[in-house]
Amino acid sequence: MLLWSVPNLLSFSRIVAAPILYVLIAWPDRYGFTVALVVFVLASLSDTADGEVARRRGQVSPLGVYLDTTADKIMVAVLLIALVSVHAVPAWMAAVIIAREFLVTGLRSYAAALGIVIPAGGWGKAKAAITIGALLLVLLAGDAMRGGFLSSRWGLVDTLLLHHYGLYSIPIWSLLIATIWTVGSGAEYIREAFPILTRRPSGRSASAIPPAD
Repeated sequence: MLLWSVPNLLSFSRIVAAPILYVLIAWPDRYGFTVALVVFVLASLSDTADGEVARRRGQVSPLGVYLDTTADKIMVAVLLIALVSVHAVPAWMAAVIIAREFLVTGLRSYAAALGIVIPAGGWGKAKAAITIGALLLVLLAGDAMRGGFLSSRWGLVDTLLLHHYGLYSIPIWSLLIATIWTVGSGAEYIREAFPILTRRPSGRSASAIPPAD
């Protein structure tokens, strides 16, 4: 059954990972960020794997595309909310990123109602990569600040890179870049897609709509 195909299961795993990440971040234990970092890395790798597996097995489907993009958004949104709850990232950055995802998802749902499928494109993929990279840095810094595994085992991360050179601000600056890119990619998508989506259905092809993620 296609619903339980390997690519779809990989996407489902990211949805399952979302509440786990929240609990780990909110957990006051010193190793909470450490485990969250591992879970997030594995989940991010599954995001790369599911598309590749789907193409190799010929299991690409509208459901798979929907699950892939939806799982990513759920995981990132929940992680951002968790990080805000422990004051690891500014709330306004998280709000901007999450609001953009809701807006684009709404437009994609409307497009789907018109029979138009909007695939992920260059802007969206770059946005996802930048955001994931920034969140990895935030989790790494959070682990060091809590005295987690990386800090206690690899003191270089904590003492040399973070304390000595004062690089604790790098994760936040990285997330700021991700936020700016998120706004830019969302604005570009809306600018290009809105005139097309407001037309009456006329048998247009999916390729007429700019890709997004």
